[in-house]
Amino acid sequence: MRTCDTPELHVLLDSVADTHEIVVRRTDEDDVLRAAWMAARDDVRDAWTAWSRQPSDERWAVYVAARDREDAAVAVIGAQLA
Repeated sequence: MRTCDTPELHVLLDSVADTHEIVVRRTDEDDVLRAAWMAARDDVRDAWTAWSRQPSDERWAVYVAARDREDAAVAVIGAQLA
């Protein structure tokens, strides 16, 4: 498999049209934003547990990315309440 460097990846991702849709794997919540936040929160917990059990740079990066998604979800919910 060929790997991409950062500039190539940016070009590739910039060429993908944004449909302004999100995919939420939780089906136990009627509020989509809350479901997105809860899914992100679950990802953070799972990533932290994985890193805690077996620390590695890759697991730390997964945790930080999950944390960023949770922070973004909280920001959107907060903006909606303001």
